Amino acid sequence: MSNIFDLQIQSTASDGRHSPADIMAMAKERGVLTIAITDHDTVAGVAEAAAAGTGGGGRVISGIEISAEDHDIHLLGYGVDEMNADLLTALEEARRRRIDGAKQMVDNLSRAGLVITWEDVLNYATGDTIARPHIARAAMGRTENAVALEGVATVHDFIVKYLGNDSGNYVHRARISAASAIALLHGAGGIAVWSHPVLPDFRNGQYAALEEFFKDLRGWGLDGVEVFNPSHTEDDAEFLGGIAQKYGVLRTGGSDFHEANDSPVVSEEGLHSAGFIGDYETFGFATDDIIPRLDAAIAARREMLKSADVHGDQNTETI
Repeated sequence: MSNIFDLQIQSTASDGRHSPADIMAMAKERGVLTIAITDHDTVAGVAEAAAAGTGGGGRVISGIEISAEDHDIHLLGYGVDEMNADLLTALEEARRRRIDGAKQMVDNLSRAGLVITWEDVLNYATGDTIARPHIARAAMGRTENAVALEGVATVHDFIVKYLGNDSGNYVHRARISAASAIALLHGAGGIAVWSHPVLPDFRNGQYAALEEFFKDLRGWGLDGVEVFNPSHTEDDAEFLGGIAQKYGVLRTGGSDFHEANDSPVVSEEGLHSAGFIGDYETFGFATDDIIPRLDAAIAARREMLKSADVHGDQNTETI
């Protein structure tokens, strides 16, 4: 199915396979009127998408997806100021940590017998963020690895075999806390939303534990939860929608799109990435209020920051 908004899309600025401009063209073709570019730990793709949208009639909400340490969650930021100094400083530090971890993974794969160099990886990483798919494509691009890659047909296959979280090759990089990430997004004028809350740590109906952690996040200022995502079942969506109503937070939905594909891509953690922009199931639940409520929350956050600046208040919600 195709929805008229998609609030989770990754581009070539991180680990997506399509440029922000191409994503805007795809969205228009699919009838998706509003999108958010939510690249991992970077806002580098937002401006290009916005420029393409201006010419093509689509609307872009500035966004980002930040990885946090607590339960290995991801937090979506919407309406952020891409030029915010605190945000850019934190993202540069995250970029350095990603590069250090990626270089270690390349070394680990080399010691495991695969032919791969850091230069190979850079040939596949077109944006600011380097992630496991770039390393996988670099290794799969070397003909010398043909024997080692027997049975490995996709990037997902490679990650499962060689770069899974529990493998000896994967390097867990340090991440900021969820509380700090929420404060960072707020300080940049944005709204903080918990991305695909069920995964990775609350799958298979662990709703009581999910709600307990949600309470922590809400205490740190969380603004919403992503209710609709290709990784969520109907039961998940119903529970998360109930959480949003019970605690008075925003609902969002997105495809977690990375690459045009006839079949969804499933990550090593079990996350599903739709093969088309706007492709996620809403299970018949109403979604008409999602964009208006998100717009109102972003406007309120910006007004709050403006008022604080006028009164000379110091922003305490930064790292």
